[in-house]
Amino acid sequence: MGCFAVNAKEHTTHKEAEMLFAEIYFHCCFNVMETAASATTMEDCCVKVAVHIRPLIGDEKLQACKDCVAVVPGKPQVQLGTHSFTFDHVYGSTGTPSSAMFEECVSPLVDGLFQGYNATVLAYGQTGSGKTYTMGSGCKDGAQTGLIPQAMSALFNKIESLKHQIEFQLHVSFIEILKEEVRDLLDPNSSNKSESPNGQNGKVNIPGKPPIQIRETSNGVITLAGSTECGVQTLKEMADCLEHGSLSRATGSTNMNNQSSRSHAIFTITVEQIRKGDSNSNDSMGDEYLCAKLHLVDLAGSERAKRTGSDGMRFKEGVHINKGLLALGNVISALGDEKKRKEGAHVPYRDSKLTRLLQDSLGGNSRTVMIACVSPADINAEETLNTLKYANRARNIQNKPVVNRDPMSSEMLKMRQQLECLQAELCARGGGSSVELQVLRERIAWLEATNQDLCRELHVYRSRGIAIDHSEMDTKGDDSFCLENEGIKRSLQSSVDSSDYQMSESGDSTGIDEEAAKEWEHTLLQDSMDKELHELNKRLEQKESEMKLFGGFDTMTLKQHFGKKIMELEDEKRAVQKERDRLQTEIENLSATSDGQTQKLQDLHSHKLKSLESQILDLKKKKDSQVQIMKQKQKSDEAAKKLQDEIQFIKAQKVQLQHRIKQEAEQFRQWKASREKELLQA
Repeated sequence: MGCFAVNAKEHTTHKEAEMLFAEIYFHCCFNVMETAASATTMEDCCVKVAVHIRPLIGDEKLQACKDCVAVVPGKPQVQLGTHSFTFDHVYGSTGTPSSAMFEECVSPLVDGLFQGYNATVLAYGQTGSGKTYTMGSGCKDGAQTGLIPQAMSALFNKIESLKHQIEFQLHVSFIEILKEEVRDLLDPNSSNKSESPNGQNGKVNIPGKPPIQIRETSNGVITLAGSTECGVQTLKEMADCLEHGSLSRATGSTNMNNQSSRSHAIFTITVEQIRKGDSNSNDSMGDEYLCAKLHLVDLAGSERAKRTGSDGMRFKEGVHINKGLLALGNVISALGDEKKRKEGAHVPYRDSKLTRLLQDSLGGNSRTVMIACVSPADINAEETLNTLKYANRARNIQNKPVVNRDPMSSEMLKMRQQLECLQAELCARGGGSSVELQVLRERIAWLEATNQDLCRELHVYRSRGIAIDHSEMDTKGDDSFCLENEGIKRSLQSSVDSSDYQMSESGDSTGIDEEAAKEWEHTLLQDSMDKELHELNKRLEQKESEMKLFGGFDTMTLKQHFGKKIMELEDEKRAVQKERDRLQTEIENLSATSDGQTQKLQDLHSHKLKSLESQILDLKKKKDSQVQIMKQKQKSDEAAKKLQDEIQFIKAQKVQLQHRIKQEAEQFRQWKASREKELLQA
């Protein structure tokens, strides 16, 4: 029993040492890889921003306008005067051709729909900058101009290639936000148009029809209660829904755009997929049910009343448009500010219905691409600069896209991943388990052999006991026969003498058996203690080999190295903070003056200040990493000390066992000598 307890304790300690070694190994070897992986994940989650520069239009050429937007050759960088902005993509002008926009920006989002990821394409810009043309929300007769028609075509091509493996269901919805009211552009009961007081086309309100309400489900998903979702099966049906909704959309004429969109429009494609049959695949295509949405957003253009010449109803529309875009800008600013994001600052999604509907697209469960449409004309330079600043802030937004699964399928996937993890852990620990299993098998074999010997010995003793019982029964039979026939007394007496002789012989045999049993007990005890000593030697060798692994590390050298590294990081951090404080002082001094050169220096110092703050954060992360490694090393030292204590304990056990073996051998020798002396005297 004691041997089993020691083995269990040894096994537990061995497992703890293995887990600690594995923890230190993975932490040290994959630290850099983990950092790179986290950076990749953050980059993939950022809102992608592309700039689309349209060419000069006829009115701008008549006014002899010139290009004020320059594209840096070979780089996604735009320059406007003294301002320079870097984006993910730049199309138009001297940049990448506009025809490549879909393949580079939208096609990956369409592919992501089939993996269960939501996606959003957002077109923003001043009025007349080409947003509706870029999105293609106003296309007719199945034209392929614009991102929306190309996305629909790519979607159905992908479905055609997967229709034998997956069953698809498609739904579309088309809504607009006009003067802070959500209107359904696919409602069949309100498809007639009416002329607004300023010549605006609008839909007739149906008496008794409840307005569309924005709702949020228990799991945080934004939905529209009362909007129409049309099921579609072909590309033509989807294109008809887009054309029908575009014709119902509110438009109007201003001095800057003959056909200006007066509302924010959102065309949503919902893709539901159910896999046919069973599959052993572990990727997302093996899921039972996935549902993803593609939001294609054509925002109304920002405008100034002086330049558009709008008044009356058109002026009120412009006020609502700018109000919604202002709320959108506040949301982008809150999400793009890293400091506010870390502090968990409030994001004003509820300030506008537009931002409420785009809550998942900006900082939520979606992969988002923003297309900033700009005019290159110098008369629009101020509006273009505002658009570029707007888009530049959006690049800092971090989204958190997840695969949209059915809850039951998600739970099954989680259990499957847990099973794979446990199987991998079992394989990784196979070495330690096999050693323990071998020890147990040897002990079982020894116990079975001992059990067989004891069974044979028991059988011998039982046979001798039966023989003695038979002799006693024979004696009783002779006594009864003697009572019946007195004439055979002599014969009975000889039988009694014979029985006495047998009993004396039996007594001698019992003495001999007692001696044999004593020798057998001594042999078993010696074998048991020898095996226990052998087990202790094996455990001692194993612990000493583990101790050599710990001894392979120079504890003092590692401690001095990491301590020196932490001091260097502290010194570098203080130097960077000192430089940051100096720059802040210079910026405050420069703020007192307002000439152009001073402003340029102030911008340069501000940029450098941001770089230094980022550098301070990196140094802090490095320092935390070094401190974590020091903690892991301390745990390793504690485990080594514990292992050393166990080695000393095993050595003490070994000495005690050797003393017991020697003492038992001496006792048996003395008993045997005494027994031999008694036999000689007898």
